[in-house]
Amino acid sequence: MMQALLDRTTELHERMKTARTRTASRRTAGTLAAALGLLALVPLLPLSPLTAQAQTSASRATAASGTATASAWPTRQVRIILSFPPGGITDLLARTIGQAIQDRSGQPAVIDNRPGGNFVIAAETAARAPADGHTLLLGTDSIFTVNPLSKNKLGYDADRDFAPISLAALQTLFVVGSGKAPARTLKDMIAYAKAHPGALSFATTALVSQLVGEQLKQLTGTDIQAIPFKGSPPMLQALINGDVAFGITTFTPYASYLPDGRLVGLAVTGRKRETIVPDVPTLAELGMEEVGYHLWYGFWVPAATPASVQAAVLAEIHRVLDEPAVRRKLADAGMEAASSTPAELNARVQADRAKWARVINSAGIQLN
Repeated sequence: MMQALLDRTTELHERMKTARTRTASRRTAGTLAAALGLLALVPLLPLSPLTAQAQTSASRATAASGTATASAWPTRQVRIILSFPPGGITDLLARTIGQAIQDRSGQPAVIDNRPGGNFVIAAETAARAPADGHTLLLGTDSIFTVNPLSKNKLGYDADRDFAPISLAALQTLFVVGSGKAPARTLKDMIAYAKAHPGALSFATTALVSQLVGEQLKQLTGTDIQAIPFKGSPPMLQALINGDVAFGITTFTPYASYLPDGRLVGLAVTGRKRETIVPDVPTLAELGMEEVGYHLWYGFWVPAATPASVQAAVLAEIHRVLDEPAVRRKLADAGMEAASSTPAELNARVQADRAKWARVINSAGIQLN
């Protein structure tokens, strides 16, 4: 009987041990399931199509290299270099994105304005920066598309010194006429130019804007002289005075002079009308779709930046550009937040460089 009692006691101990083991297993499984459930929520965060595509491309690049893995970024101060002075729309773009990076990461973002030298100073500075991913070049298209076509020796190589990260923003150009010009629509302006060859002139403050004007001349078969200005204030005054017939430029500050008739909106170069000047037609509406163009901005890092760091910068830039507050602030300034993969940004550079080379050759423009 004593042996039976001992056997019964041993059996009860074994059952209790088995029950405790099962309970612990269920708790562990529940904890693991909860963790996996949280991880499963990550892909459901709102992403733009370009952001999702960029992440897919980055994953493929990581798999191919076997070494490039995403890392935390930024881990210290971020420096954003741009080729324009403080106060302009490009500066606003840099400060909007920099502030968002700072708010998200807790790391300071510093805007380093390096104007002058036809954007060369900023590009040279960025090319020589440490390749650790914490110095970014917020570049305008001219740095990578037009400048390399110049016969002058640049202090940077657009293709070898930089690694593309992502597109940042698009900006529609504004074809704005003087209130004292002989026509108040673009079609009438072109008709006047055809009837009076060489009598009209158009103003620009950037070479890319001049090239858009050269495209317009080539498409319409007109003889209109290009007059470059060093900044918006003198160009604005020339338009108001009637010294030039029209200009190709940004919306600020020119759109504010439309209500009193001192300036006249002729066209916008984007795909759609702009809310800032809703009554102004697109070039496509006027039958000049070939001339349509968006000024664009993008991010680059020094070419030696590790692939894993490039991937981390790309992911963070896309998250920032997807923020509704960032998109609204840029839209209010006449810009459109726009992201891309590195490959897409590079393809845009090569396509625009080839296009501008054709325009420059056809117009006989000498780039100094």
